[in-house]
Amino acid sequence: MIAEFTLNDGNPVSVNLEQIDYFQPSDDGTLIVFADGRHIELMESYDAVAEVMNPERQAGC
Repeated sequence: MIAEFTLNDGNPVSVNLEQIDYFQPSDDGTLIVFADGRHIELMESYDAVAEVMNPERQAGC
């Protein structure tokens, strides 16, 4: 599955969610680390990324 996010420089980026190894909060948003070791930093909050990664997880559930 492909998701659209925003890089810290304001540019859009498409991410293949199946290639993500893990993601974690960072100073300015969320750090995504891919299985091959590459990483990108997003403007979106950790909670916003987590919601895309796991859409079954809804606030208050």
